[in-house]
Amino acid sequence: MRCCSLSALALGCLLMACGDSGSGVGGGGSPAAGGSPAGGASEGGGPPSESCIQPGDLGNQLGVGEYCSPLGGECTDNTDAQLCLADVGQDQWMCSRIGCTEETDCGEGAGCLITSDGSACVPCECDDTGVGCGTGGGGTGGAGGAIGIGGAGGR
Repeated sequence: MRCCSLSALALGCLLMACGDSGSGVGGGGSPAAGGSPAGGASEGGGPPSESCIQPGDLGNQLGVGEYCSPLGGECTDNTDAQLCLADVGQDQWMCSRIGCTEETDCGEGAGCLITSDGSACVPCECDDTGVGCGTGGGGTGGAGGAIGIGGAGGR
């Protein structure tokens, strides 16, 4: 796990912002409120240090986890993950799908993070508590990994 999950508070703020058809994100993330549209953007204009996803990260086949920048439009051509979290003032600069359920397929290497405030598809490398992360009985580095010196089955 690299770093940082969407906190319940951040996810709640994200969901309120997405449901708000008013003048953008309220509070500190709104340029109108004197904040930055980039959430906690670093001084150099790159992603905040808290962001699990970094420039060049491509995400999965649905676009979950693709790097995006505030108002950069990087997520619009994705199959499912068409919301850039940076557009709504989050410190996680990635494309995501909001409103997933336990039955939602968030794509390879991603899971549905469900909190009391809502849900979103996030890469398992960023938060492995999502539904669909850490399951499957093995995979890379999971249960049933290499045994002995020679790898699986070892010799």
